[in-house]
Amino acid sequence: LRMSETLRMMLSANRNFRVALDGPPEVQQLARAANDLAQQRDELLDDVDAQIARAKASVEEEKNRLAALMSELAQAVVVCNLDGRILLYNNRARLQFKALAQGPTSVAGGALIGLGRSIFSILEKSQVTHALEVISQRLANGKSAMSNFITTTRGGHLLRVQMVPVQAAAAAEGEERAITGYVLTVENITRSIEQEARRDADQRRD
Repeated sequence: LRMSETLRMMLSANRNFRVALDGPPEVQQLARAANDLAQQRDELLDDVDAQIARAKASVEEEKNRLAALMSELAQAVVVCNLDGRILLYNNRARLQFKALAQGPTSVAGGALIGLGRSIFSILEKSQVTHALEVISQRLANGKSAMSNFITTTRGGHLLRVQMVPVQAAAAAEGEERAITGYVLTVENITRSIEQEARRDADQRRD
């Protein structure tokens, strides 16, 4: 009964607890076997914890490298998961959406860019979903995985968006790598479109 109580403690409250080697030789042998199993369990759990820690460190290192690379880009870049939650964005994206939020035709969603927030407060969900479908079809057909679309913000700005998928590192043989998220490059083309319209108007007058 004492051994049973001790084993239950080892399984729940205190995994470092061990069975006392009391009683007849046969009971002591059983206690040693239980302690050996507990020690093996602890070593396996420690190994799993160490692997998880290494994996987290590796992911964090990759994330830092990606963030450093993105910070050097002149384009606004936003990384999202499949649910549209923002995982990473560079300073250019922050400044661009801040400008949209503060401009004369401000965009309420522009102020919402931030880690963990939804990209759908800025971009139309239907367009993002359609772009993902296009990418999935292109991947299935062995083509380059990229999609482009132009969207209009609530304030009337035109944004050109390019999407590329983030895929799982590995897949079973013969299977496609799963899409786990996407990277967006966003360009505000409102001014260039307006300039082209003015040039066309001037040429027609001439």
